[in-house]
Amino acid sequence: MKRLLILVCLLFLVIGVSAQSRLTEEQREEAIARYQEYLERLNLTEDQKPKVEEINMNFFEGLSNLKQSSGSRLDKYRTFKELSDKRDAEMKKVLTREQYAIYKENQQEQRQNFKERRRSQR
Repeated sequence: MKRLLILVCLLFLVIGVSAQSRLTEEQREEAIARYQEYLERLNLTEDQKPKVEEINMNFFEGLSNLKQSSGSRLDKYRTFKELSDKRDAEMKKVLTREQYAIYKENQQEQRQNFKERRRSQR
């Protein structure tokens, strides 16, 4: 549970929750519930769970470091793309074809949600 909470916190750090705003308890619980639902949809085996968790932790740690870096937007985008491509390749090795399709579908949903949040902030 502790690793799950860390993963969720890293996720929110990366997807745009600014340092000034803090997650309410309700938002934190909602994020954990969404992540749990996502993991249930993937239907991971006991062998896959630690591998997927490790891949995600490495990805979110990389994003956290990227967010704190002082590079240009283009440099940050390139680094993000490298991190994302590496994560996809690693997930493809661990997940079955059906699970990988769910993984990619979830990524698309995340992108759409991110775009909607950015539009509403303008």
